[in-house]
Amino acid sequence: MKGNSALPVDANSAPVDVARPTATYTTQTVAELGAKFVPQTLRYLGVPEEVLRDAAQDVLVVALRRLDNFEGRSTLKTWLYGICIRIAQEQRRKRKNGREILVEELPEMTTPPGQESAVEKAQWRRALGAVLDTVSDEQREAFVLFEIQRLSMKEVAEVLGCPLQTAYFRHKAARTRVLEAFKTQGVEGEK
Repeated sequence: MKGNSALPVDANSAPVDVARPTATYTTQTVAELGAKFVPQTLRYLGVPEEVLRDAAQDVLVVALRRLDNFEGRSTLKTWLYGICIRIAQEQRRKRKNGREILVEELPEMTTPPGQESAVEKAQWRRALGAVLDTVSDEQREAFVLFEIQRLSMKEVAEVLGCPLQTAYFRHKAARTRVLEAFKTQGVEGEK
């Protein structure tokens, strides 16, 4: 064996590309995995319902365009969460800069019979969204990834690009705010 390479060289085989991840992902794999959690993640990261489908599509388009550059330093799922966070940040910026359309009277909300539980879930989701709107973007992201998407705190820190203790701190601050808000709401709702 010549040279100073630590890898064994077989004259009959092609050189090993150690920079590429061992698992290769297809566009179908990315699309199927993303379809499972991308819309929900974006919703809880503050993307409005009216642009949710477009934002989810943006996440998948970015992921598919950059799939060849995926280095495998994280799991595919955490990589997609990182893209979700960036797209959600863009959407929040657009919403802050956008104009609000004011109307004289709010449209009447109707509910088909038997839809009480769906309406109740939607109300809780809106209430949680409203509370999450009051915390910083960093705290919101840590809360959503840990509490809703069930990533480990190590994965949360990896996705957010921060130290583990910072991720714990952000999550705790958001969780405290959410619990306080729902406690207050629960007490007010009982009166």
